Amino acid sequence: MSVNMAMVSPPEELASLSTRNRIVCFVNDELSAAALRKGLEDSNLSIKRGTIRNAIRMLETDTELFALVADISGIDDPFTELERLASVCPPDVLVALIGDSREITFYRELMEIGLTEYLPRPLTRDMVLHQLRPKLLGDVRPGAADRGGHVISICGAQGGAGATSIAINLALQLAETTKAKVALLDLHLQNGETAVMLGVRPGPGLRIALENPMRADTLFLERAAIDIDERLCLISADEELDAQLNITEAGVRHVLGLLRQRFNYIVVDIPVPFPPSIHPVITLSRHVLVLLEAEVTGLRNAHALRNAVTNIAGKDRVFTLLNRANRPGGLPRATIVKALGAEPDMVIPDLGKGMTQAVNLGIPALKHVSALRRHLAPIVREIAGIGAQRKGWFRRLFR
Repeated sequence: MSVNMAMVSPPEELASLSTRNRIVCFVNDELSAAALRKGLEDSNLSIKRGTIRNAIRMLETDTELFALVADISGIDDPFTELERLASVCPPDVLVALIGDSREITFYRELMEIGLTEYLPRPLTRDMVLHQLRPKLLGDVRPGAADRGGHVISICGAQGGAGATSIAINLALQLAETTKAKVALLDLHLQNGETAVMLGVRPGPGLRIALENPMRADTLFLERAAIDIDERLCLISADEELDAQLNITEAGVRHVLGLLRQRFNYIVVDIPVPFPPSIHPVITLSRHVLVLLEAEVTGLRNAHALRNAVTNIAGKDRVFTLLNRANRPGGLPRATIVKALGAEPDMVIPDLGKGMTQAVNLGIPALKHVSALRRHLAPIVREIAGIGAQRKGWFRRLFR
């Protein structure tokens, strides 16, 4: 019996196959690394700490890769480094850069010399997913490509985990940072806490609109929305506990459609478990934050919630947010990482009794706990792609 030798790959060929689709990234900050990890998920990805200079040193001895992503932030003359890179990088390797410059002329010069892509910092999952991933992998992950407001859903893996508080303060900081119009939609129609935490009374009409979309006309927002400030509106309800609700999928879609026409961002506080009528919210969300505390029930439920979101809309938009991370008595970080299978995507530490005091006073915690703003900033940056301005932000990177 003869053997077709063409079908048998020698060990060195198998090794070559394992590196053929290898993507190596050199970045200098964890936020960029997290965005690349999310956006290039399911690829043969290796993320290292460093800049284009570290990439050059690697390529002097290791050229078995498909694509290279390198950080040029802080490099005074990136074109000199690119010349050095070209001398050691095989011509068939795709090269993309990350940097601080947002100048169109700089981008065009990079494209003219054969770069695959350039992304300005701050880097977000969406930027990698929709701008870099198609160039490197030739595919586009499902995403919210349609026009309309950006939907962010927040759900708590356990009662009292702080999902509503985070939703409120995230909506406020989004409005403040982006200067855009933001809607905060509380879908806990019974026992909802957003209005209480903000010291206001819910407006009428949300239940009617969710049950019967034909009755939700253009005046719905004027009747249901409460102005929290000039950029943030709250849409919530306070139905009796014995009320028999009949929320419909069509009603949820219609309300979200109206909000997406009027607001740039819609932050939604979602009840758990997800009733089928709420599924359109998950489907339309570009970010779904599964919030948990360092407790056994939180870990168990977070795993189930992540699976539920993945089954409804895919895993590319679900993020795990560990709240009150360092609270005394909580599970060790190593246990949490092992149970989740990875580090939490976002972390907010225990910020003390000021958070509870803010709730009791009916004021946003942002106005009472100064540290909260700092810890929400990376989440705002991931959602909106806007970071804190740094000295020299607009400085040209080339001479």
